[in-house]
Amino acid sequence: MSSELERKPEVIKKLFFQLKNRYDLANILEISEIHLRYQLYILDKEKRYVTFQIPKKSGKLRDITTPVQELKVIQKKLNTILKLVYRPKNSTHGFTEDRNIITNAEQHLQKRCLLNIDLEDFFPSINFGRVRGLLSAAPYNCNKEIATMIANLCTHNNCLPQGAPTSPILSNMICASLDTSLQRLAKKYGCIYTRYADDITFSTSHYEFPIQLVYFDKKEKILLLGEELLRIVERQGFKVNQSKTRLRTSSESQEVTGIIVNEKLNVKRAYVRQVRAMLHAWEKYGLENAQSDFQEKYYTNQSFQKECPPLEYVVKGKIDFIGQVRGRQDKVYQRFLAKLSKLSPELVPETHLIPGATLDENKLSQVKVEIWTEGKTDITHLRAALKSTKRQHFVHKINLTFNDRKGEMDGEQNLYKMLKYLCLTQHEKILISIFDRDNSNIVKEHLSAGDFKYWGNNVYSFVIPTPSHRDDNNDVCIELYYHDDEIKRKDKEGRRLFFGHEFIWRSGRHKNYDLNTRIEHPATKISKAIKIIDDKVFDSLHKNVALTKNNFADNILNSVENFNDFNFSEFELIFDVVRNTVISSLENQEYQK
Repeated sequence: MSSELERKPEVIKKLFFQLKNRYDLANILEISEIHLRYQLYILDKEKRYVTFQIPKKSGKLRDITTPVQELKVIQKKLNTILKLVYRPKNSTHGFTEDRNIITNAEQHLQKRCLLNIDLEDFFPSINFGRVRGLLSAAPYNCNKEIATMIANLCTHNNCLPQGAPTSPILSNMICASLDTSLQRLAKKYGCIYTRYADDITFSTSHYEFPIQLVYFDKKEKILLLGEELLRIVERQGFKVNQSKTRLRTSSESQEVTGIIVNEKLNVKRAYVRQVRAMLHAWEKYGLENAQSDFQEKYYTNQSFQKECPPLEYVVKGKIDFIGQVRGRQDKVYQRFLAKLSKLSPELVPETHLIPGATLDENKLSQVKVEIWTEGKTDITHLRAALKSTKRQHFVHKINLTFNDRKGEMDGEQNLYKMLKYLCLTQHEKILISIFDRDNSNIVKEHLSAGDFKYWGNNVYSFVIPTPSHRDDNNDVCIELYYHDDEIKRKDKEGRRLFFGHEFIWRSGRHKNYDLNTRIEHPATKISKAIKIIDDKVFDSLHKNVALTKNNFADNILNSVENFNDFNFSEFELIFDVVRNTVISSLENQEYQK
């Protein structure tokens, strides 16, 4: 049985407002009255739907209840009919023709303040009675029998099932009054209002929202919604999920339905990183291996049964989305599209590629890049990692140098101060400062900026990414890019680096050997950070057997005995950020022309 209706839209719309009984409803659905009667009154209600779970972003599980095939066909037809008689409000962007998350986000571009609200248990809060009452009232004016039958076909366990084709359109119809009231409220206080399903957004060009919408309770130190706003939402039969309420100013990252709206429409940096990583895995390891890795990461041991889609189409879909949000001439979009074209030419029409829009890597030798780090050992490790890479590597194509001013910038605070000074003047070179991941304030600042932070005037900085084998650690320094057995390597004099967790934290006594450390609190019970000790570890003869970080780094760089086979694969994470930073700088220069 087809889910498509054969009649013309104008005929269907006319028939809807003439519905009087079950025979009329069967007629407009283009099914037999017997089949309709079976679905309504004979089929066991518990056999009409199948329920499964999918994970939410929070990690919790969401119940998805989808109708069996026969009922799904009827609901798809009903969905077509209801769309013809429903007129969406201007503020409604979800489940509506010619509107989407992009049109929703566009309404809130470049606003000083942005308020995100989430309606709690959106579909479950819309019950059978609300659906029947909606259809009985203006402008639909169905009689009691018709309203009851449609509500019966579209609800399950006294609510709209999340997974039924009719639930989105019915939720919009139910929210028509809510949209009208909130639109008036927004206009009253000089704000913009939109709704995408259960996501409500207000924005304003004023310096703050009126207290009727939202305010900060200084005594309780929490964000609270205004009484006038809450009264409208609750009067319409909904409840706000307070834990998901967000207020953002223009100095913070403002997001509407997953799209950044501060200066221009943009996708999250994490989204771009994911696409870049997928393309990289595909190019480096082949499609089959990349597909297996993708399936294992996202579709193995899940609570729902869903076939893993082909990776090439997932990548294409994500790239297309970047183009929709950022524009088809955007450099990031064109660069990804060009890469996809090389990997799978049949997926990218030549007309979509813009000549000269992507980075010409043959000109990279003209690019000058200078790396600044917190201390000398960081530079030494990066140099050692560079020695291990093949000459065709990106970092070998650019004119890369390291700033070796000893002592002048040692420590993160000195480097941070230097950054604020450097960005005051324009630089021909691209200056990149690299921080360890052991200062929460610096990490937080860079995470809000994405892969890297742009300070202006060709000055950039980033914190080193977390290596794959350190995912459970809060703090990471560059030595932790090596594996534990490498870090514990001894030099010819028997010295090595030690981990704080090797010692009893109260006494400083080594857990396994006759060694003691005078470093105060080498490890604690509550800290997840890995502390490296490179001094004041003494044996029974009071000899210091700790290897300094400087000597450790020099041994690796010079490939001395026992330090000449280290694995530098994790350093690719750092070089990838350097590459992205260089590309961003080159694109910024293009935009300024």
